[in-house]
Amino acid sequence: MRAALASRAKMPLYDMVRYHLGYADASGKRVTRSGGKGIRSGLCLLACEAAEGERERAAPAGAAVELAHGFTLLHDDIADQDEQRRGRPTVWKLWGVGHAITAGDAVYALANLAMDRLAGSASPEIVAAALKDLNQAVLDVCEGQQLDISYEGRDDLGQADYLKMVGLKTGALYRAAAAIGAQVAGADDTVVTALGDFGASIGVAYQIRDDILGLWGDPRKTGKPVGSDLRRNKRSLPIILALSIDSPELHRRLIGTLGGEAGSDEDVAEITGVMERNGIRDQCERVAAALVDEALAKHLRTAGLRPAWQRELETVARYMIERDT
Repeated sequence: MRAALASRAKMPLYDMVRYHLGYADASGKRVTRSGGKGIRSGLCLLACEAAEGERERAAPAGAAVELAHGFTLLHDDIADQDEQRRGRPTVWKLWGVGHAITAGDAVYALANLAMDRLAGSASPEIVAAALKDLNQAVLDVCEGQQLDISYEGRDDLGQADYLKMVGLKTGALYRAAAAIGAQVAGADDTVVTALGDFGASIGVAYQIRDDILGLWGDPRKTGKPVGSDLRRNKRSLPIILALSIDSPELHRRLIGTLGGEAGSDEDVAEITGVMERNGIRDQCERVAAALVDEALAKHLRTAGLRPAWQRELETVARYMIERDT
């Protein structure tokens, strides 16, 4: 991704972009990267190798997918009014909403330009297909984000509603990452589809794990404050499940906490403790584990990969639901 920025003019816009991606501090000074985990780009490259392609050929696609993810996070931080990401102030918090929107738009354009660099190692047909999949995934993410915002404060939602939303908001970009990697390798449609479905399933599992960490994680590891979903009246899976069970105590505590911006850390700890005692955390973990099991037993098996590559992808899938950051 550094290559996508290397030729850009020295101006504040790109300082904001580099800051968001973890390549610079707020003054524009270069730092050791403190950005995201790079799972989507890594999955793209791994899928290419697993489909008998050369990892290096998929590098532009991996960068494009990761940049597209960065774009969605910039705008997501604005929509959710998140003041921190990865232990640092968010772009809108430092520079304002207008600058953050513009920086997000720039990252989206950079994602498309990065994908175009595939032309040096892939056919025009593959480049066109990859660009189409990337932009469809971004459109899906936007649909999921709109659903996520519209779900806030609603009490009539179930697990199926949640899975539809995160399948778009999170699963779509994971699907694109794996499918594009297989496309670059020249895999047939069966393998491309199977790996894409694998990516989508583990992507949703990843989001569920995020929801769990958002309530029960260690903020020193996650870089995010615990309980923000409660304070913003969001409908993450733990909250949807908690509202659906027959527990007057839990409902009373939840209704008094959801959307309560003034709620203390002690209040959040108390309600998450009640949720955990009612089995909500265990239930979420079972849903995430079932998605990973489906990804491995159904989608990965359909891809027909060599055993060594199946093991590599299984390691990635297990990480999605075992991580603590």
